[in-house]
Amino acid sequence: MAKDFNKAHYEKASPSLLSMETSEVSPPDIDPKWQPLRSSLETRLVSLRNWRQSWWTQNWADIAQFLLPRRSIWLTQSTGGMPTPNNMTRGRELNGSIADPTGTYALRICSSGLMSGLASPSRPWFKIIPGIKKLVLDSEARQWLDETEDRMYNVIAGSNFYNAFAVECEDISAFGTAPNIIYEDDKDIIRCYNPTVGEYFLSNSSTGRVDGLYRLFVMTVSQMVGFFGVDKCPVDIQKLWAEKGNNLEVERMVAHAIEPNFEVTGFGKIPGNFAWREAYWVFGSNAGSPLSLRGFVDQPFTASRWSTQSNDAYGRSVGMDVLPDIMQLQVMTRRLAEAVEKLVRPPLIGSMELKNKPSSTLPGNLTYVSDVRNGGIRPIYQVNPEIAAMSQNIQIIEQRIQKGFFNDLFLMLENSANTPERMTAYEVAQKLQEKLQVLGPVIESLIAESLKPKLKRIYSILKRKGLIDEPPDSLKGVPLDVEFVSMLALAQKGAATGGIERLIQIVGAMAPLVPTAMDNIDTDAVVREYNELLGNPQKILRGEDEVAGIRNQKAQQQQQEMQMQRTERMAQAAGAAAPAGKVLSGIDTGGGQDVLAQLMGGS
Repeated sequence: MAKDFNKAHYEKASPSLLSMETSEVSPPDIDPKWQPLRSSLETRLVSLRNWRQSWWTQNWADIAQFLLPRRSIWLTQSTGGMPTPNNMTRGRELNGSIADPTGTYALRICSSGLMSGLASPSRPWFKIIPGIKKLVLDSEARQWLDETEDRMYNVIAGSNFYNAFAVECEDISAFGTAPNIIYEDDKDIIRCYNPTVGEYFLSNSSTGRVDGLYRLFVMTVSQMVGFFGVDKCPVDIQKLWAEKGNNLEVERMVAHAIEPNFEVTGFGKIPGNFAWREAYWVFGSNAGSPLSLRGFVDQPFTASRWSTQSNDAYGRSVGMDVLPDIMQLQVMTRRLAEAVEKLVRPPLIGSMELKNKPSSTLPGNLTYVSDVRNGGIRPIYQVNPEIAAMSQNIQIIEQRIQKGFFNDLFLMLENSANTPERMTAYEVAQKLQEKLQVLGPVIESLIAESLKPKLKRIYSILKRKGLIDEPPDSLKGVPLDVEFVSMLALAQKGAATGGIERLIQIVGAMAPLVPTAMDNIDTDAVVREYNELLGNPQKILRGEDEVAGIRNQKAQQQQQEMQMQRTERMAQAAGAAAPAGKVLSGIDTGGGQDVLAQLMGGS
């Protein structure tokens, strides 16, 4: 039977499935094409590891040591840049180099601000729109787009998407690079994974986009059986699984590769319409088959980067910018503590007669000496450090770190509450727009390299699972796109909305003097454009056909009302004319005619 490369065991992994795994040892089937592919993958992995070495030793290691030690197990507890299986000391204290945690706190604010500002779980942050600009949507199309958005929001909220994106924002702020993998999941529809810094290796395409994700990480026997299935594990893993007990917690090194599905000599490529392939295997093992081998139609991972240079696969971060200040802060904090301690507990000099005799430097204690003026215990030198100046210098460094992590942007309203004069809404908008000009590039990077590919991946998964209805006829053949309406995305559009408001104010002020000024404004276009910039749901506006129908109906009603008013006026005029006609008809003007007959032209 042909292998289904669309599916993988880990998509349905669960305790229930694990409980059904057999304890029989059955060697997996030999795949003669696996060895050429494994050789290609492992040699490329080693090469990518060499390219990553300078990032590891000269950037990430210092950031991990002084800024984020809890997110860097492989940096602080590995051998030669490799994860170490069966390392029993991962829970040991890691932040011994941090005397002042201002940098870690500032990073927390930065990452939380990015996460809540770009993809907040509590408010809408994206819209599905037609890829053709200015396309007129009917009611069915708007309803389908809104329904698709709702289903995507429900799936995202029911998965671990937001938790994973919070970790990604922290990684990109500190280390400059943050990969993320999205798999299909039978329970939650999607499942996100964040490779930790140190375990992954990236390759760049000719267009500057990351097109390869390699990993080296550890898994226990129990995890391997649950993730891949016991029948896919090598014989030694199957034996440990069969014996159970403490063998279930034995770790093995697992390698993972996702790359384009190009041909490899001796292997070819995964058959089918797959743009990507993925392989899991036990690293360094000569097993005759992989743990998992499959294909993907769309890219199953993203790799966001704060900023890049040339064709670097890894990004540079704001954490690297503030690292010198963070390291200086640790030194200054320790020096200040040392200065204070020397004031409280100065180094002492004592008389020889006190040697081997009771003496004390504790408050309230008494030490006896024969010569009070020349003997006893006293400071060896006079210590007079500038505590105030040192404290002020530390505050300046802390402010630089906080500013470097954009804390002044994310906490702008909180900080403004402490100022004597409260800012107006206009001042807040102007300050926010000014600061976003600095943060704008990373917002664009996260949207382009992380959020947009993620949403496309999620849409594809839902469509394959039949969780998205067929689009209406008006949208068939129309490409779809994503528009972001998060707080930070809308703040970037603030200049556009402000421009529209200013134009309407100017034209409105001119209208009383120059009535023709309003002829320049297409009010329908203003309403639709402003609604789009605000990111409101499409369903709150009627379609152009509906608006035209309503206006025609109003015009007909208005015409009917005008006709009725004319009829009423004519009837009133006729009623007023009847008595006058009777009077005129009674006046004889001679010749056998009355006044009315003459007025009517009678003879």
